[in-house]
Amino acid sequence: MARIQIYDTTLRDGSQGEGVNFSLEDKLAITLKLDEFGFDYIEGAIPFRTRKTPEYFQRVADLPLKHAKSPRSE
Repeated sequence: MARIQIYDTTLRDGSQGEGVNFSLEDKLAITLKLDEFGFDYIEGAIPFRTRKTPEYFQRVADLPLKHAKSPRSE
């Protein structure tokens, strides 16, 4: 039986709403929680769109993720 994989865009699309501004620490905490929930892929941001984005990708590589991976890592 084929396994369904879940792709989450909370950090990318969720930050597009008016008045929404995730800090770097917010993004890392949300990433850990999404991993804990069992999401297969987490779209953290559009690379190099903001100053915070490169640091997010550097720091997320050091997180102890047990399940999720970035779609850009494949």
